[in-house]
Amino acid sequence: MHNQYQTTPAKILKIEDEGSNSKLFTLETPKNFKYQSGQFVEISLPGFGEAPFCLCSDSSEKNKFQVCVRNVGAVTAAMHNLKAGDKVGVRGPYGRPFPLELAKKRNLLIVVGGLGLETVRTAISEIIKNRKQYKKVQIFYGARSEEDLLFREEYDLWMKNDIDFHLCLDKPTDKFKLSCPVIQGLVTVLFEKAPLAENPVAFLCGPPVMYKFVLEKLNKAGFREEDIFMSLERRMHCGVGVCNHCAVGSFFVCQDGPVFSWDQIKDIRGAI
Repeated sequence: MHNQYQTTPAKILKIEDEGSNSKLFTLETPKNFKYQSGQFVEISLPGFGEAPFCLCSDSSEKNKFQVCVRNVGAVTAAMHNLKAGDKVGVRGPYGRPFPLELAKKRNLLIVVGGLGLETVRTAISEIIKNRKQYKKVQIFYGARSEEDLLFREEYDLWMKNDIDFHLCLDKPTDKFKLSCPVIQGLVTVLFEKAPLAENPVAFLCGPPVMYKFVLEKLNKAGFREEDIFMSLERRMHCGVGVCNHCAVGSFFVCQDGPVFSWDQIKDIRGAI
């Protein structure tokens, strides 16, 4: 009988500091492991439990994958104490990804806040590899400060591949030399500073409060509800639709999401 909670051991190949309180883990890829942007895995440590993590690496890599781990609880704190060569348990990947196929031959707006950038990093890698299949691509990224920024060394690569990248910080300090202009304020300020492409698809990932105000901006800009996609990754738990922790209306986020279109969940109270 198949055990849906069975994990596969995966060796940690590399651990790097990323942002103010996060580490980027590079792990060996289990057999037959394939994923897309927005999907997630469950990672377990004996004695500490398991937790869901969004995959944030180039999905074309055959021998390794990456997750970004912020130290916020027992499992993540234990992971921060690991070193290269240690092993963790992995199961997955799970969930519905961002619909990159829908965005092909169209304009695309990606709006992310805080740790949300890790979730769309796989999509950005896919876009760069197939840049001619997409029209104008814009990224609006908001964070608290330079210390909290993820993947700072990659912004140049994105812009060199004709991605219109815009950065907004609550508290800019000029601690790091960034190649892109920085605007002070919340990520919604960027809607007033950067002209939007016509008829785009939108991908959102960030804290719930960000969704509320970004949706207002998108509605004002005339986005269709079926062209707005957001990740509800914060609700994920068991990954297999058993624990009910992630129930949203009639949906289970881990099975039916974590990526949903706005027209799917707009009438569900408390969805975001």
